[in-house]
Amino acid sequence: MAEKYIPAGSVDLIFTDPPYSKEYHYCYEFLAVEAARVLKPMGFLITYAGPYWKHRVMMTLGEYLDYYYDFILMHRGNTSILWPRRIITGYKSLLCYTTKGSKALPVTNVLGKYDGIGGDKRFHRWGQEANTANYYINVFSREGDLVVDYFLGAGTFAEVCKRLNRKFIGFEIDKPTYDIARSRVNGALGPEEKGRQGDMNL
Repeated sequence: MAEKYIPAGSVDLIFTDPPYSKEYHYCYEFLAVEAARVLKPMGFLITYAGPYWKHRVMMTLGEYLDYYYDFILMHRGNTSILWPRRIITGYKSLLCYTTKGSKALPVTNVLGKYDGIGGDKRFHRWGQEANTANYYINVFSREGDLVVDYFLGAGTFAEVCKRLNRKFIGFEIDKPTYDIARSRVNGALGPEEKGRQGDMNL
């Protein structure tokens, strides 16, 4: 379906948050294949990943893309517990990849560890907070660049992109969740911008 909307070699940044559990690992393979198809030569994929299955996620992504860095997002306050291994995690990864052989660089120097404020579950049970997305989208893309989120959820990354003047395409299979995302993005527009909602492709 994505091929219908996104031409090959047209995307500057994929910034996305697939579900982490083992049953959804096929999402990362889809993401890797799609990133290899749509990213520009100097483009980036940044995807959230939980620590429990990270080794498998990285193996999958590495089949199609070149590893760039494992950015660490620290959590404040309450954090998840990996009960099977009795680990209080306190962080997650933002795995960064490029197309094979790419010499891509971010816009500016990037923090390898970012102190986040934890997830934002007001709109979606798997929701991420906007501050972290704002930081990484801002240093891995420029105004007018095209950013894609293949796991849109309630639209946090779409809202951030609108505020940062990025073009944006998002995909969401759950209609009520999609409606929340669209409402949030429309709310992020000023009165003079609301006639250009279609730029978001939501």
